[in-house]
Amino acid sequence: MNSPRITARIVRTENGENYTEYRVGGVSYPSAEAVEAALETR
Repeated sequence: MNSPRITARIVRTENGENYTEYRVGGVSYPSAEAVEAALETR
């Protein structure tokens, strides 16, 4: 089984707020917990 590649990036919104976005297989997730939950269902 291949491990999916996970990319994390810091995004700054137009109003100056920062958040971290996680991408797995072209799908964006709002948190590391959301990524973990998605990977557990595979």
